[in-house]
Amino acid sequence: MVALQPSFAVAVGIACMLQTATTTPTAAAHDYDAETSPPASDETANTGSGFSALTPSYYPPNGHCTSFLIPLPLTYTAPSLFATPDAPPRWTSPFELQDVLATLTARAAANYTSPVGAPQTYSGRYDVAASFCTPRTVDGSGREKTVLLATHGIGPGRAHWNTPYRPEEYNFVQWALGRGYSVFFYDRVGCGASSRISGFESQLATAKTVLQSLATAIKAGAHTPGITAAKVVLLGFSFGSYATHAAIAETPAIADAVVLTAFSMNASAINLNGLVRSFVPRIAREENPALYGDRDEAYLTWPSVLDLVMNYFKLPSYSPSVALFTESAKQPFSIGEFLTFSSPASTDAAAWDKPALHLTGELDYIVCDGYCPGVFEEPARTLYKNARPLQLSLHPGASHHVFFHRNATGAFGVVTDFLERNGL
Repeated sequence: MVALQPSFAVAVGIACMLQTATTTPTAAAHDYDAETSPPASDETANTGSGFSALTPSYYPPNGHCTSFLIPLPLTYTAPSLFATPDAPPRWTSPFELQDVLATLTARAAANYTSPVGAPQTYSGRYDVAASFCTPRTVDGSGREKTVLLATHGIGPGRAHWNTPYRPEEYNFVQWALGRGYSVFFYDRVGCGASSRISGFESQLATAKTVLQSLATAIKAGAHTPGITAAKVVLLGFSFGSYATHAAIAETPAIADAVVLTAFSMNASAINLNGLVRSFVPRIAREENPALYGDRDEAYLTWPSVLDLVMNYFKLPSYSPSVALFTESAKQPFSIGEFLTFSSPASTDAAAWDKPALHLTGELDYIVCDGYCPGVFEEPARTLYKNARPLQLSLHPGASHHVFFHRNATGAFGVVTDFLERNGL
């Protein structure tokens, strides 16, 4: 009997770590000249369907960029969800979903059987839509051979890193290219132009396995036209950070440094019951059939921009226009991702002895319950005790969407300065 509390997420994480993956990926690629990229006007940016295209509407003018659809044959082990006879049933209507969520977050939730069942094996071909950008101008530093492999979180797709909206202020890829780095970023499975799988399958274990496969391929010289990667830095946001942490804790050889944003290892500061209520989850295909009709009933979204703001932004440190853009670009998330996102928070990264940066908003509502000082530092220092070095940084005034608050370039600078100081 398990209630939807931090201990619930940790229990899920134990099962999520029991998995393997093998792949020999190939890719179909489309070259794209960033100088001919469509303009980053508000009108072209706010077309939600454009965020499910293989080639984005915008690539930075300071990069040479390529779009890919990469087939990954994967096999991995993860818990079954909502599949045991005594667990809350899988829903088929919005009314049934609300009843399940109310059951899981009620004071009497401990009296019900957990929706997390026994581990099972998942296997198939998962097509991943991805982009790779390398600097148009090489500065002689060799940093273009350092590839930042970026994994987005719950809510955005790969446009999180490559926004067409006011890119000079909020586009991390454009910033990184300007500092000499190459960036590989992709739509997680179930998002953007990547494969659609059931939301009862897609969970943290899925994302971790995909990331391990991509990182291994990039280290071996795949998917980086124009260069061969000399070093690989794993960069995560939110759910993508937890998947990244799980990946390097299990297989530290896949990367040379790790940067985790919107991330905390203090599971006690993650108010899961509160998040279920503040996200106000709805069945995505019911909310917007035109955009999300190709997902099953286990893919969810929040109903309005105000629900986004509750969890991701904090006044006065953001512009409402940025929140409106972010809402227009949102992608559905699976119930599996939502239930397992923090599951590896207590996983020891003692095997990681390379550079690690944790960068989170000072007022992050999701991972710190609105205030990170005092809960952000531990157990991060203990669980990353062998990182060389470990840097813990809080971005002043920001909530969860740390790269979309005012002074986002200040947060970008923390990342690239950290990499430069550590020879990356």
